[in-house]
Amino acid sequence: MGRSSQIRLDWSLVRRLIFGSPLSTEQLSHQRLPKILALPIFASDALSSTAYATQAILLNLLIAGPHVLHLTLPISIAIVVLLWVVVISYTQTVHAYPEGGGTYSVSRENLGINWGLLAAAALLTDYVLTVAVSITSGVQQITSFFTDLAPYQTQLAVAAIWFLTLANLRGAKESGMLFAVPTYFFVITMLGTVGVGVFGPLFGYHPRPYQPTTQETAQQVMHAVSLGLILRAFASGCAAMTGIEAVANGVQAFRPPESKNAAQTLVAMGAILSTIFLGISYIAQKYHIVYYGHGEGDVSAESVISMVARVVFHDEPLLRGIILFATATILLLAANTAYADFPRLSSILARHGYMPRQLANLGDRLVFSNGIILLAVFVSLLVVAFGGSVDRLIPLYAVGVFTAFTLSQAGMVRHWLQQKGTGWQWKVLVNGIGAVATGIVLLVIIVEKGPQGAWVVLVVIPILMWIFTQINRHYQKVRARLTLIGYEPQPLPPHTVLVLVPDVHRGVIPALEYAREISKDHRAVHIEINPADTQRLKERWEQWGGDMPLVIIESPYRSLIGPLVEYVRQVRQDHPRHLITVVLPEFVVTKWWERVLHNNSAFLIKLALGNVRDVVITNVRYYLD
Repeated sequence: MGRSSQIRLDWSLVRRLIFGSPLSTEQLSHQRLPKILALPIFASDALSSTAYATQAILLNLLIAGPHVLHLTLPISIAIVVLLWVVVISYTQTVHAYPEGGGTYSVSRENLGINWGLLAAAALLTDYVLTVAVSITSGVQQITSFFTDLAPYQTQLAVAAIWFLTLANLRGAKESGMLFAVPTYFFVITMLGTVGVGVFGPLFGYHPRPYQPTTQETAQQVMHAVSLGLILRAFASGCAAMTGIEAVANGVQAFRPPESKNAAQTLVAMGAILSTIFLGISYIAQKYHIVYYGHGEGDVSAESVISMVARVVFHDEPLLRGIILFATATILLLAANTAYADFPRLSSILARHGYMPRQLANLGDRLVFSNGIILLAVFVSLLVVAFGGSVDRLIPLYAVGVFTAFTLSQAGMVRHWLQQKGTGWQWKVLVNGIGAVATGIVLLVIIVEKGPQGAWVVLVVIPILMWIFTQINRHYQKVRARLTLIGYEPQPLPPHTVLVLVPDVHRGVIPALEYAREISKDHRAVHIEINPADTQRLKERWEQWGGDMPLVIIESPYRSLIGPLVEYVRQVRQDHPRHLITVVLPEFVVTKWWERVLHNNSAFLIKLALGNVRDVVITNVRYYLD
């Protein structure tokens, strides 16, 4: 076995160790998820939002002072009512569109392509924010317990992003198994915490009311409560609803019967989410938990989940550590919902010609690898830009998802009006209520959260739509130019072959023979970088060059690329109807590290000549082994 083959084999072993063995296309059906694994993948985002939804409500209510925190639970109840309107509406979407695609497919089919692109742009933006908010909130849970790590929250967040990226590149089924235990551990832990906090007093166990620090007490300022303040807190708390649409977008990831299993998973997710969210809000309100956001020096403050654990378990470090660990884990893994849906939606858009076609390709692990990596890059940049702070990212959240909610429900109303069928009046009513409710909330979010940073999303979404249309326009133009309709084959043009000759040795001779075989109009080209070597080259050429003409081009500035490109262009002008082939001789070394010891200029030459019309570039390799 040659040295290069051994290197390829070693890299293959490393790649399989990291990403797993390749999967054949026939194994795609075996990567479908049972409900017990689908729940952690598609519901972890929604379930994990309980870690920051109540926190966001408290932070906004505190503007008026601690005396208005009694509104926490009523606002949470209003959000849960809206949540179930959306859950019931999406169960109908799951049955009506079993092929998946969710909001984009519904909007595109029923409202038109522009509304579909709006939905897609909103969802893609929301998926990026989902990963960013989930991971930064997870890091906040960690730094709430290990306070010495607080200055490194950005670095921890970026490391977590790429850990998730690697896990998802291994495949959907394996990532589901990886995330199942932490998700169910979180659910059990939080249901236990809520159960003790809510029902403990009935059995003689009383949680201890939260005691703010002296610094927090000094920050307490009283202001009059207003409708705008309540709406702002409501809009921020609606972050609890993000991720509900994930199931509708990924129906095809479920085992048959896909729609039934997806709908049951959606209802189970809604029930668990509602219970944990209301429980946390009840404990926060009853035991006077106050959340002030950023700590001193812009360092992340203690999270509400940490404070709830202090209250319920009397500041017991071990139990608080377990709760924070469970919460941090699901928050870090909640981003997996976006890792499942961002690549899938991108692949649908790519197949429709609105995103680069590479995003439609399944990798060797039967996942959309390019989409996964693209998502990781976007999220990393966003987290770094916002300093790894969940409080800074939350205002950007929910605009995209409620835009998607509204368009999906409006599209379903149009769908039932056109298709009718059994019980269509009831279905129109359910989706109509969902469209109106989420549309009103969307307006509230835009008005109340726009000045806090949501305006960024309102700018990004139209830009994404413009990019979609430009990509589609390009593909349409390419398709029109490549069509065979009306095409008449033309005879091959005359052919001129240019062989780049850096020196005369064994690695060049096969290229000269190749040039002689493919055309009678051939010539060798030498770019004179060092004039002192020219005479020796001429002497060797007389012995080995045969009848092939040798053209020597002076390069006073010792550039290889510039003079070669200029000469090729000159040949094009002299022979405008000729096809020109530039032959690049190269020898292949036996060891990978030896490549850096040689001048690898072939790539740069290809790059420089790539846009010169009617020029073909080919390599003729000579293997030293």
